[in-house]
Amino acid sequence: MADLFAEVAIAGTALDKVLHYSIPDRLAGKVQPGSRVAVELGKRKTAGVVLCVADCRPDLPETITIRPIRDTIDELPAIPPDLLKLCLWVSTYYFYPLGEVFDLVLPLGRFEPVAQALRGPRIKFVRLIDRGVGDFKSGKSREIIRLLRLAGGKTSLRELRGSCENPDYSLKKLLKDGVISLEESDASASAKIHSLSREGQGGPFDGPCGVAGPSALELTGEQCAALDEIGPFAENPRFQPFVLYGVTGSGKTEIYLRLIEKAARFGNGALVLVPEIGISAQMETIFRQRFGDRLAVWHSALPERERRRTWAGIRSGGRKIVLGARSAVFTPVQDLGLIIVDEEHDSSYKQEDHLRYNARDVALMRGKIVGAPVVMGSATPSVTTIYRCGENKYRSISLPSRVMNRPRPQFEVVDMKREGGRAGIFSFKLREAIGQALNSGRQALLFLNRRGYDRYYLCNACGQVLHCASCSVTLTYHKKADRLRCHYCGWETALPERCPVCAHAALFAHGFGTERLEKEVRKLWPDARVVRMDRDIMNTHERLISALDSVRSGKADILLGTQMVAKGHDFPNLTLVGIINADAGLQAPDFRAGEVLVQLLIQVAGRAGRGDEPGRVILQTYNPSHFTIESALRLDYDGFCAEELKSRKNLQYPPFARLLKILVTSASEEFARAGARLFAAVCREKAEEFRSAGRSVAVLGPSPSAYLKLKNRFRWQVFIKSWTSSDMQKFMECALESIKGDPAMRAVQVTVDRDPTSEI
Repeated sequence: MADLFAEVAIAGTALDKVLHYSIPDRLAGKVQPGSRVAVELGKRKTAGVVLCVADCRPDLPETITIRPIRDTIDELPAIPPDLLKLCLWVSTYYFYPLGEVFDLVLPLGRFEPVAQALRGPRIKFVRLIDRGVGDFKSGKSREIIRLLRLAGGKTSLRELRGSCENPDYSLKKLLKDGVISLEESDASASAKIHSLSREGQGGPFDGPCGVAGPSALELTGEQCAALDEIGPFAENPRFQPFVLYGVTGSGKTEIYLRLIEKAARFGNGALVLVPEIGISAQMETIFRQRFGDRLAVWHSALPERERRRTWAGIRSGGRKIVLGARSAVFTPVQDLGLIIVDEEHDSSYKQEDHLRYNARDVALMRGKIVGAPVVMGSATPSVTTIYRCGENKYRSISLPSRVMNRPRPQFEVVDMKREGGRAGIFSFKLREAIGQALNSGRQALLFLNRRGYDRYYLCNACGQVLHCASCSVTLTYHKKADRLRCHYCGWETALPERCPVCAHAALFAHGFGTERLEKEVRKLWPDARVVRMDRDIMNTHERLISALDSVRSGKADILLGTQMVAKGHDFPNLTLVGIINADAGLQAPDFRAGEVLVQLLIQVAGRAGRGDEPGRVILQTYNPSHFTIESALRLDYDGFCAEELKSRKNLQYPPFARLLKILVTSASEEFARAGARLFAAVCREKAEEFRSAGRSVAVLGPSPSAYLKLKNRFRWQVFIKSWTSSDMQKFMECALESIKGDPAMRAVQVTVDRDPTSEI
């Protein structure tokens, strides 16, 4: 037998090269591309992923001894061929070590076989036997039955106990009466219960609705036309990007479900991405009702053991429909024939640390690799996506009307300059509208994209603002905890009695956040049931689910919060949306600031009027004539994009050019500044070489970052602009190679952020 050799990427390391190992005869046929193998690295045993296998010795000096692979970890390759190609592309495109990419893709223990991860403890499950049962005297029994119906008739005892307080007595009664049964099953078969929507009539909306089974809803003409256009690609997969450009409430989710059904009928898997865990949680209810145990849910809030089991279940082919947040794009879905990216414009798809990938862009590449359609849905597609549609690179499908011909919400603007200091947080118009909504038994949503009680504290004597000790960020006051907190590093301190700079007792609060908004709401409407949603209190998955359920089930009158409440949610009884400070974000140091704001305003406005009653949106602003605010008021997103593209073309910003940010950080400001200057000098030298070869690259900077200091590290940045992706790729490869090993760069950390989306 000919000698065999393998190229191996060592998992979890920053090595910028692959290593070569020989394949013993006993492992011939078992070692394949994508296989995890146990190997020796120096004096320690570690694991790696095989990239390729060859029958000739690698081109290495004869003096180098090639060690053998010790063993394989799994029976079959842990990473399927399409996902292996994707990992290689991600590593190259985002300039990130391949071994660390594999660490993100493989959630298993370093030497844990897939088969072992599939085996979980046997736990008890509760099954609803009599679905036609009537009312019970015990409210607890009624609640248990409701939860079981919501979960499709079956859920684990553990999760039922987590969703219903002290259910054991009522469970015994229901068991005795023959309403439920108790059985044992593998934990991997668990269908998680999420109390996110009431059983009800349902409808083809963008959010969760009470769909009882496949094809249960009557589609609109626009939905049918969309399915006719995309459907053939789901039945006979081939790569084609689609943009489902549908207003809020137009029924995009029902189209997703029908496309997945089409793919499943032909034995194909489907991957559905949502931007945030909160949206994933609420969509799970409707997807679980439609697809049952064929569905796997993937996000960072999963417990570690469940995360490993879920991944193993996907890899083994037991679950071929995956719904999840950003990292779900790397799950090993078998026979992948359909990819859906909901709310494709959302900035949450971009990871802002470590591997700074954009899951939407990675999803497009995965669709191209595997040969599957990619459906990107949004009421406000990104400006770049609108441009790609205009270039016919993406196929756009319009859904301009809400289902059942429901009207879009009506906007009313309040110029807060005319309110003076009399109104406080609420304008007179918004205060009156909230009272009317409550009196009519309807719900209201109040949106303020700022956490905390007071925005910041400032000394009126010397003008000093209280800053974080570790970051160049103002501290936010949280009244309940009576602490000043940094929303970037988490550092907190007590509110000082005097200014730490001039020692005057002249510290005064400025601005306000959701905590203070909640206090004002409870003061003005003491009988209203209020739910607040922001990161300060929605710090667990269970709390988020409970909050959403209370709004959906009518147990809350007023929902207030940050952008957590702005997108994806469907509350049929919510008729009023109040936008407290529409100007927030306009002054952000980012050329996308206007785009992000108009998307957010239109999305949050879309939460109103999704039921039988029309929606009303009251927008409070100090800049009513600003182009972004006017576009939102008219719900004229197309007009906004047309003007924004003109501006970006003049400035040569994306999508007319490619951007890349080099972030240079150090615990020393001097080192960070020096490292950025050195890198910029290297880049300018390389840019001259490129220009002499007829290729155009621009170098901008160095400059301090918008937040000069975060988590005790100083931050300087250099921007690279090119006009083709290939030029950017080649240029950065040359620049990074030039600084490799430079002693002056050893005191800094260099991070590459390709296609940056924020100032962080």
